[in-house]
Amino acid sequence: MIHKKLIYWVLGFMLFVGWSDLVWGQETPKPKVEEITDDNFKKKIAKGFVLIKFTATYQMTELDNKLLEGVNGFEGCVIYEVDHSQLKKVVKKLRIRNYPSLALFHNGSKKEVWKADMDGIVDVTNKHLKKAIQDALAGDVF
Repeated sequence: MIHKKLIYWVLGFMLFVGWSDLVWGQETPKPKVEEITDDNFKKKIAKGFVLIKFTATYQMTELDNKLLEGVNGFEGCVIYEVDHSQLKKVVKKLRIRNYPSLALFHNGSKKEVWKADMDGIVDVTNKHLKKAIQDALAGDVF
């Protein structure tokens, strides 16, 4: 009788541990990352403001996250971070050689490009980015 209770207890414990692992071990699904390539680039920049951050695995420095946080959502601006190897034609057309670099597009047309220097430093601030967006809006009025 004692062995029977012990077996039920052990099986119950194993079932609980197995069940809890299934429920508690589940991860929330990660948001789908949009991949931008040379083929779908024009479609991605076709509407509104789009700021593309070009990166490379060998870049010297990173951009400050606060720089992009202030711009994300400003006048509907969307920010994409793209590795340069995914957009070889676009990178060549924009003549980007140092990373990270930024490019601002509005309704499919290029408005401004900020290229990194040899040390990977981009001479741009949050105010510069917002002013470029406002200037593009003002240009559309006239």
